Amino acid sequence: MQNHYGVHNGSVDHYKRLGEKTRAMQIAFLTAISWWIIFFAVNIILNNDFYTFPEGIQLKNGQKFDYIVVGAGAAGAAAAARLALAGQDVLLIEAGGDPTFISKIPAAAMALLGSNLDWNYRTISNNVSCLSSNGQQCRFSRGKCLGGSTSINFMIHTRSDRKDFDKITSPGWTYDDVMPYFLRYEGLQDLSQLPSSSRPFHNTTGPLQVGFFSNPQNVWHSRLIRAFKSLKFPFNPDVNAESRIGVTKVVGYVYKGERMSTARGYLARIDVKRKLGVAKNAMCTGVIINKKNISRGVTVVQGSENLKVYARKEVVLSAGTIGTPQILMLSGIGPAEHLKSMSIPVKVNLPVGDKMTDHVLQMLVIQIDAGTGTVHNIKLLASTFIELTKLLIAKRGAYTSNGLSDVSIFANTHCYDFKQRKLLNVSSNGSDCNVPNLQVINVYVEKNVFSLYKLLFKHTIDVCDDVMEQIIEANKKHAIILMCPVLLEPRSSGNVRLASKDPLVPPAIYPNYLADDRDVDDMVRSIGIVEQMVDSHIFKKGNASLLKLNFKGCPRYEMNPQDYWRCYVRHMTFAAYHAAGTAPLGKVLDARLRVLGVRGLRVADLSVLPSVPRFNTASIAVAIGERVADFLLEDNKKAL
Repeated sequence: MQNHYGVHNGSVDHYKRLGEKTRAMQIAFLTAISWWIIFFAVNIILNNDFYTFPEGIQLKNGQKFDYIVVGAGAAGAAAAARLALAGQDVLLIEAGGDPTFISKIPAAAMALLGSNLDWNYRTISNNVSCLSSNGQQCRFSRGKCLGGSTSINFMIHTRSDRKDFDKITSPGWTYDDVMPYFLRYEGLQDLSQLPSSSRPFHNTTGPLQVGFFSNPQNVWHSRLIRAFKSLKFPFNPDVNAESRIGVTKVVGYVYKGERMSTARGYLARIDVKRKLGVAKNAMCTGVIINKKNISRGVTVVQGSENLKVYARKEVVLSAGTIGTPQILMLSGIGPAEHLKSMSIPVKVNLPVGDKMTDHVLQMLVIQIDAGTGTVHNIKLLASTFIELTKLLIAKRGAYTSNGLSDVSIFANTHCYDFKQRKLLNVSSNGSDCNVPNLQVINVYVEKNVFSLYKLLFKHTIDVCDDVMEQIIEANKKHAIILMCPVLLEPRSSGNVRLASKDPLVPPAIYPNYLADDRDVDDMVRSIGIVEQMVDSHIFKKGNASLLKLNFKGCPRYEMNPQDYWRCYVRHMTFAAYHAAGTAPLGKVLDARLRVLGVRGLRVADLSVLPSVPRFNTASIAVAIGERVADFLLEDNKKAL
């Protein structure tokens, strides 16, 4: 006889299933309780440290400052701090508030995407990319707090390549011109761990500390390095020095086991806090420009108040590749036809928002061996307590690492020989083998973690339910490595436009990923390299295999591997959050970052670059902030 659950009463199977459910409920309960305890413990301890952020000020209508800097991210925090240290009366406006305590923990980086520290932008679909993202729209994360994206990113510190600066035609923007600003802010802790040849490429005394991440205590950390070395990728001890190619352990924006954002490196300095006015949770809605096209200040919404604040000298927009063009266009600076369509009077007709480029990545799922069953879950929970204890007491251990993300690979895919299964110094298409077009980053996920924290990861990874369920099912049986090839030199470009003349409505972001088929070709080549890496004897020892996800409309892998991967690339598209080019030098700005046709207005963020540079972009953004401070102090001194 069956009961109303459809189970035979008194059967062994019934009690076996009941026992499994009970154990699962116990684990879920213990996990929930443990995370509540952890939440409060970490909050108390990490919020009582040396770094405290400046108090926010409530703006008053009509207030005046020497300089107004809009946006407290990578560039804005650096620029505002340098101006304040030079004795200037500076207002820094930030749409968000302070970073949360969780942002200090390097291992928590993935959980910050989609959080309240994120603008949570969505892209507009182009029907050839992000096809398995919800609504075929990629998440487009940008930091909304002090420190901006440096408070929510993966903390990797790699500098732009020398050849990236060849694309800038404005004078004074060569690699050699910008290198002093890279060095000015860098406070490298671990110079002794690098070869002596690296010394000219580093500084140890800058305000923004960088160093190696803690050892994640994960065997796959060394296996990744050895597997790529088996494909003749050279080990590169310092990718920020002369050579930019190879498998490497990158340094990151970390200090004593915690994230080092520009909010902590610049704004939390005692000598800066005393001199700098910071308006938090204040949204800049436009630049005040008079009839002579001179910038006089900005309009701001703070709380329920609409305010005007004024700059005696200049306004600097450092609101990022999305925020800056939005503010410029709302102020009447941008493409004339677009502004007219929005009923915005045209002040200056400039190609603002055009030719935006961004790194794009694919997410591959590698299944690997791990523990099994309930015992594994209990061990995982115990390990969590142990590692969090290390974090809380000594600020060391796995939670002070960023998992496997510090193992990165930089290469030119056209210099890889698939028949010989190795990286060469000669390319198949004449491209420079010393200049990478590929980066590979990695995220390790313990077995069954996706099931335990399903809602968190669904929100973080942001793919449709069908694909997410396939990944969750794989993770129930295996630990997995999310291996992400990043396209460093995309040919596709898009734009940013206003969706409304209401400044509180997010702009229309159209990155146009993978519109150029050559980008798909490069991504498929990168997947081929990963396939051969997974097939290496080192990964085979761990029973590694590449999960072949099923997508509607894609051929099965077994039928046509090349077509399957081309389809895969278009489905599993993700933004790398490195967009640039929406207010570029030469077309929108002069060589000193002044907006053409407007006096007293400058831009300092990634939007000033003509295209996205190779490598991670936080480094060049901070350097731009450092440099604009010099420009402002020099030019306004001359004006006296």
